[in-house]
Amino acid sequence: MMTIRELLNDRYAVLKGLRDRTVHMINETIDRLEEFLGREATLEDFTDLQMAKFLRWRATVPRKGRLASPATVAKDKSHLSSLASLAARKRLIPEFIDFPRLKVPTRPPRGYTVDEVSAIIRSARRCCGSVGPVPSAWLFMTLVRACWETGERVGGLLNVRWREVDLDRHVLTVLGETRKDRTTTIERQISGELGNWLATQRRGEQALVWPWLENRKQDSIYQQLAKICRRAGVTPRGFHAIRKASGSYVKAGGGDATEHLGHASARTTQKHYLDTRIVGQQSALDFLPPLDLTPKPKPK
Repeated sequence: MMTIRELLNDRYAVLKGLRDRTVHMINETIDRLEEFLGREATLEDFTDLQMAKFLRWRATVPRKGRLASPATVAKDKSHLSSLASLAARKRLIPEFIDFPRLKVPTRPPRGYTVDEVSAIIRSARRCCGSVGPVPSAWLFMTLVRACWETGERVGGLLNVRWREVDLDRHVLTVLGETRKDRTTTIERQISGELGNWLATQRRGEQALVWPWLENRKQDSIYQQLAKICRRAGVTPRGFHAIRKASGSYVKAGGGDATEHLGHASARTTQKHYLDTRIVGQQSALDFLPPLDLTPKPKPK
């Protein structure tokens, strides 16, 4: 019997063209499923009852002293549901699986403030060592600032090569094939100061600007950013919080955050990216008529 991990690595990842990071995340879900089962997970485990039991276990049994968040449980469900659907379509299992409905409480988007981004960059200046041919301090200073100025995802920026950076025009291009949607190429203006920082480590046209992927695992860059944040006295929220901050400040300044972030839907921008501490929030108090609380004379 084929294992669920084999289904992921040998079929699903290939057919869907998944990135390594995505495959890693789904493999982590399978790790949790096998922890629950106490053995390798096989396609025979794709049953309504088994999946319901696993998700309930995931939501109620602490790991390392902590319960999984509802969002994490929903992510595990999404991963397994996608694998089970492929198995059913290819007739590797007898039927489609009905996964239980999960409710995930929503939280307002939270980015870094401009003061926090500034502190992170100042902290990055104190990084020691190197990443391949470039100083670690230079890599994180420029990468964080590029995230801030372009609003692009860190995964897209890590794939930018020097041929896609025009330091004369101060324009950075992120090719569609390296971005999340694998389609849309974007051009973003960068500041002259960031351009000057980048120029100090300019290399060959084919070289990666930020050569992390050639020298380290992508996952470890999030751990390094967390260290930089803690040293700056900033609560770590990952690179995506820089993207949220960038979009929020563009919106607060009167710009089009949806276009800046490259979203197809303004609803996505509003729901998942705009930090109300930065952009403000509509208040009914701005529209409600005032109450008349003046004592009225008693009728005679």
